[in-house]
Parts: sequence; structure tokens; C-alpha cells
Amino acid sequence: MCIMLRIRSMSRLAALALLGACASRTPEAFDQRMTTFVGRPETELVAGLGVPSRTYEADGRRLLQWDFLQQNPGPAIYPSIGLGFGSFGWGGSGVGVGTGLGVGLGGASPPRGCSVVFEVREGLVQGFNRNGPGCVA
Repeated sequence: MCIMLRIRSMSRLAALALLGACASRTPEAFDQRMTTFVGRPETELVAGLGVPSRTYEADGRRLLQWDFLQQNPGPAIYPSIGLGFGSFGWGGSGVGVGTGLGVGLGGASPPRGCSVVFEVREGLVQGFNRNGPGCVA
């Protein structure tokens, strides 16, 4: 989540750059990027996105699908239940058993997927659909 703070000494250019960085990780920014291919030839779509994962043709339409994985920016959080053994006591010895609940932080969270399907008719991109939490740009 991006929060814009108003700082008197911040230049307008720096403020616009910060705002641009905040806005760039949204589905709307992803849609804006993909919309640039609508009305363009299929060859430009493939040149811009690479070879599609799948293609399908029927009724004069051609559907091209791309599957992307976005790294999740946050750490992985795993709940845990533990059982521990140890010694306790003053001047003597004893054995203790304890249980507890905890939260562990691991490496990166699992990647988020994104699937985009473009419709092409007569060699021109007509539109697209996206699906998945990783469809951000």
C-alpha cells in the first residue's frame, strides 16, 4: 500500500515519481499496458509479449493466451504449534515440557499467477481478458 505524504521540500517531479511508483502496481495499470495492443497487428502483440502459452482458433477468431507469474513482494507467514523440552529449577534439576503457538516468517511468498487471453480477428487484436491476482503492472 502506498501512502503519499505531503512534504514542503519535496519537488513536484519527485512527488509525481512517487505517485507513479505507487500507481504502477495495480490491475488498472496492467490493463492500461495491455490496452496498447488492442487494434494492433498480432505480430506486434507477439513481439511485445513473446510466444503465447496457448492458442485456440474457432469461428474466424484466434485466441492467444499468456500465463505470467509475479513474485509476491511480502514474506511468507506460516502459523505454527510447537512442543518444547527443557530444564528448569533453582539449585536442582528438573525436566519441563511446554507447548506454544507462534508465527514463522519464511522466504518469499508463493508467486501470484496471471492469465491473459487476447482475441484476434483478421490479424488485428480486438480485446483481452485477464484473470488472477498477479495481473498487476
